[in-house]
Amino acid sequence: MLWLAALLGFVVMAGFAAAYDYFPGDLWISHHLQQIHSAAFDDAVSIPEAAADLPYVLAVWLPVLGLLWLLRHRGQAVLLLLAPLGWGVNGVVKQVVDRPRPSSHLVRIVDGASGPSFPSGHTITAVLIFGFLFYLATTLVRRPWLRLLLQMACLFGIIFTGLARIYHGAHWLSDVYGAVLLGILILTLLIVLGRLVISPRKQ
Repeated sequence: MLWLAALLGFVVMAGFAAAYDYFPGDLWISHHLQQIHSAAFDDAVSIPEAAADLPYVLAVWLPVLGLLWLLRHRGQAVLLLLAPLGWGVNGVVKQVVDRPRPSSHLVRIVDGASGPSFPSGHTITAVLIFGFLFYLATTLVRRPWLRLLLQMACLFGIIFTGLARIYHGAHWLSDVYGAVLLGILILTLLIVLGRLVISPRKQ
């Protein structure tokens, strides 16, 4: 029921995104975030943003995929292999909603990205990859300190990728939030699939 409610919320949000170029609060958030002038903050948002883009995301995705396979976590490896299918879902939603990117008349454009704006492609990539790695760390890593370290790194990748897309003028907050919501919906399906298909085989 919670998943269906979240799906309904995303559909409603996508409908409003198709009708409005930005939501109340989007412009305010962009202006205040872009007022931050700090080299440390710029590095903090730029590094995970780059890690959520091709080809650098492969440097995270492929080694973990190979490690899972070598450690005989074949089911989890297959699910991680399926995670990028969410990009296709995101691409379809982008074309259907067809929301324009933030205008240079409204915000400072650092990343001159093209194509529709809703949902954010970088953000959903971060949610799909880092979000699934968060799940793997939670379920497979036994050492508490290492598990916490990996979880924090995954959350950092997701949060700061979203902030980067707003900070660089490529997306609105609502684009980022929509991508997070869609990514969580897809990840939930993958995790449920894993529990239904993989777990019974281990019993």
